[in-house]
Amino acid sequence: MTRHHRVVLDASSFIKGWLIATTLWVGVMLIVAPFVFGVPTEQGETDAAQLLGAGLSLAFYGYGLALVVAAPLGWVLAHLLQPVQQQWIHIGAFFVVPTLAFWAVAGMVGFGWHPGLLGLWAATVGAAAAVGRWSIRKDAIISAAEVLHP
Repeated sequence: MTRHHRVVLDASSFIKGWLIATTLWVGVMLIVAPFVFGVPTEQGETDAAQLLGAGLSLAFYGYGLALVVAAPLGWVLAHLLQPVQQQWIHIGAFFVVPTLAFWAVAGMVGFGWHPGLLGLWAATVGAAAAVGRWSIRKDAIISAAEVLHP
């Protein structure tokens, strides 16, 4: 019988990290999107309503995409990293893996595979995921599990 130490996060910590990462990502996208797509020059009622509608759509789809893609990816990644006790390795993995995953998703849906887009995903998704994982680093519990080996 041998002892293995595992890093374990409870459900509330996982949800907290996901909410922090997703809110940071959606917040950055809400700031960046008007500069990329342009802000209306005249601030009439229809322009303000259009900007508000675009912001609400971005938030809705951002949280939806993060729920469908990022939450399962984060759960799998956290499960795979359980044997690793160093929290900085977890944070680094939560930067690299979501960056590459969302670059692949963007490439498959038609944004392209340009390396410059990898920088965009690294700056937004990867950084937000790493900050989300960093924010729950003190919630991680190191548990000792006994494993029977034949």
